[in-house]
Amino acid sequence: MEAENYQEKLDELERDFTLYMILSYESTLINDLEESVNITMQQFLGALKNDEPIEEDTVLKTLVEIQEFMFGAFSLTDSFLAIFDGLEYGMNENNEKIFFQSKMLLEKFSQYVVLCQKELAFDEKDPIFDFMYYFYYSEESSDKKAALNLIVDFSQKLVGFILYRDYLFFIKFANRDFIVSPNDNHIPIRIAILNSLNLISELNNTVPNKENIYRIIHAIVGGNEDNVKKYCLSLIGKGSLSQKQITKKHKEFAQRYINEKKL
Repeated sequence: MEAENYQEKLDELERDFTLYMILSYESTLINDLEESVNITMQQFLGALKNDEPIEEDTVLKTLVEIQEFMFGAFSLTDSFLAIFDGLEYGMNENNEKIFFQSKMLLEKFSQYVVLCQKELAFDEKDPIFDFMYYFYYSEESSDKKAALNLIVDFSQKLVGFILYRDYLFFIKFANRDFIVSPNDNHIPIRIAILNSLNLISELNNTVPNKENIYRIIHAIVGGNEDNVKKYCLSLIGKGSLSQKQITKKHKEFAQRYINEKKL
C-alpha cells in the first residue's frame, strides 16, 4: 500500500512538473509570435517604400482598390476579420517593429488556432496550453511542424489584416519623408532641389544676416516661413533637433531629379 501511495505521489509530481514546464513557455510563445509577425511585416514595408514623392490624395483615391487587393492577396475571410477585430498594436519608428499587448495577442492566436485546426486537436477552453505542448514539449516532429505552420500562417494573416485595415498609416509610415499632404506643397523637396543646385550653400557664404537666407528661400518655395527656416537649419545649422529635416532621401531624389533634367 505504501509503495502504491509512493508511486501515486511520483505520478502527481511528474504531472505537476509537466504542467509547470508547458506553462513556462507562454512568454516564449508571445516573443515568437511577435517576431514572426515582424519578419513578415518587414518584407511588406520594404515593398511599400517609394523612391520619389507620393501625394496623399492619390493614395486616398486608390485606397478601396488597395484594400480589396489585400483582402484577396492574403486570403482573408469574414471569419478572420472577426478574430482580428479590435486589434491594437504599437509601432517603434526607429526599428520599424510592431509590438502587441500580450494578453490580446494570445487571445487572437487562441481564436485562430481553434478556427484553423487541421492536423492538431485543441481544447477550446485552453487552446494556448495545447499549442505550447505541441510546439515546445511534444517529442513528435509532426506535431512541432504543424504547430510551426500555425505560427507562420497566423503571422501572414495578421499582417494581411493590419495592411488591409491600416494601409494608409503604413504607406505614410514607410514614406514618412516623401508622403505629401495637401497643405505640404512639397516644401522639403523644393528646398532639397535648391540645395543640390548649391543655392543654399552660396547664400550661406555670401549673405551676412543668416535670417535673410530663410526669407529668400521662403520667397522661392512658399509655405510656412517658420517651417522653411527649420528645414534650412537642418542644412546649414549645427545639429538641428527639429523634426523638420532635409533627409538623405530628399537629397538623393533632388540630385536624381536635376540629373534627369540635364539629360
